[in-house]
Amino acid sequence: MNYLTKRIGCAKYDLLDLDQKAVEKRIIADMESGVDVYYDRRWEVTDYLTTWLENHQDVYSGKRVLVLGAGVGAETLVLGRLSKVIYLNDLSPTALELCGEQLQHNGMENFEMLLGCYEQLDLPKVDLVVASFLVYNRETLDAMKTFVADNNCQFILVNENLKEFKSLLDEFHHEVLFEEEGATCILFGT
Repeated sequence: MNYLTKRIGCAKYDLLDLDQKAVEKRIIADMESGVDVYYDRRWEVTDYLTTWLENHQDVYSGKRVLVLGAGVGAETLVLGRLSKVIYLNDLSPTALELCGEQLQHNGMENFEMLLGCYEQLDLPKVDLVVASFLVYNRETLDAMKTFVADNNCQFILVNENLKEFKSLLDEFHHEVLFEEEGATCILFGT
């Protein structure tokens, strides 16, 4: 597998090159087998999140962190470097495998993979949940509202400012961490 070195804040990480035909082929095979995933490489909102996380390490350092919809996310590298343990959740088995390979390539072993719909899994107790662009329609809004209400921890969510995400913000008291290019990142919970 090919990796591209990227600077995030003051740190350098090797990110899996998602433009490789072998990577694309594996993810497309998941989609064709009926796994309901989106594959558009990496999202800009995740870039904003990784930069913010790198500059605010006290929020997750030494904590048990769950990343919902982790994909092959760059945020998992930033979080994995200083978290006590990082739990990776995604619908795509291939995305989780590639995410694990990317973490190991960067010298991280403190992760566990959780395949499936987060709202249907028996998840471990965590200190912090992180999610990037998971609220984009009525179904995902309802799932996130229920999940937030049922879990007693902090949440960092970054999302494009879609009407469903704005509806979530109306439901829960939150702090805006940053706003960038039509996206908002919020913190809420205990």
